[in-house]
Amino acid sequence: MDVTFNEISNAAENLRKRIENGKSYGLIVVNKSFAKTLLRSIIDFSKISDVLVIEPETNIGIDEIRNAINFLEFTPQGDSKFVIIYDADKLTQEAANAFLKTLEEPPAYAVLILVTTRWNSLLPTIRSRLQKLYVKLEISFKLNDFQRFIAYWNYDMLRELVEGNYDTLSEYELFESKTEDLSDLTIFMSLKEMIQRNIKADLQTFSKFLLRLSKKNDVRFLRITARAVMWTAFKDERLTLREKIRLARVCDSLLKAKVFNFNYQLTYYTLLLSLRGDNL
Repeated sequence: MDVTFNEISNAAENLRKRIENGKSYGLIVVNKSFAKTLLRSIIDFSKISDVLVIEPETNIGIDEIRNAINFLEFTPQGDSKFVIIYDADKLTQEAANAFLKTLEEPPAYAVLILVTTRWNSLLPTIRSRLQKLYVKLEISFKLNDFQRFIAYWNYDMLRELVEGNYDTLSEYELFESKTEDLSDLTIFMSLKEMIQRNIKADLQTFSKFLLRLSKKNDVRFLRITARAVMWTAFKDERLTLREKIRLARVCDSLLKAKVFNFNYQLTYYTLLLSLRGDNL
């Protein structure tokens, strides 16, 4: 399959024409990596050097917003200064309150872009101060269900998937490796195979797998697990539509959580036991 991704150039050009200095925008996209590709293209094309990017691991606190406000105090070297905030729905109430005046009246040279996949999850006071920019992910070649799932989760992974640039690890390799040494796609592909195999295995085998999995106290790993569970549930004919929706809501709550102060072991057990269903 020829993967050219020419649609990015067209989408970036259309978006660039809609952005003006002195305004605040809410950029709504299917996933963050797609937004990054778009904005990187715009910044490179316009040769903008004054760019502040805020990308939270969990939530966006007042310190990050103060940094943005301080960044905007001085005029740019060129024509524009960009502040880009990814996962803007993770702004805390305190941070949002500190940012309202700047969003409402940004400097004449400033472009503020708050990126989100969940427009309705943004605080109402934030939404009311943003001009909405929705960019649809359009891919010029045909995708199967699995490739589309990957593309809508993380656009960067599509090229890796199509080119086969990933590994499928054994349970020992996956659970003994450091998460930071593995790509998201390698973790996902490995987990997908393991989950599909183990939910149909005998109870002892399933329990051993679940025990190994539950020791991964890592936010990134848990989020990828939630994606693998969502895909498995989507393809599992044993689950009713109601069960799939309920499980999808649990996974979604993990993916959009602002603060991770929960019990990892219990969360893994909840996800996998829900998939296991009547086989228990």
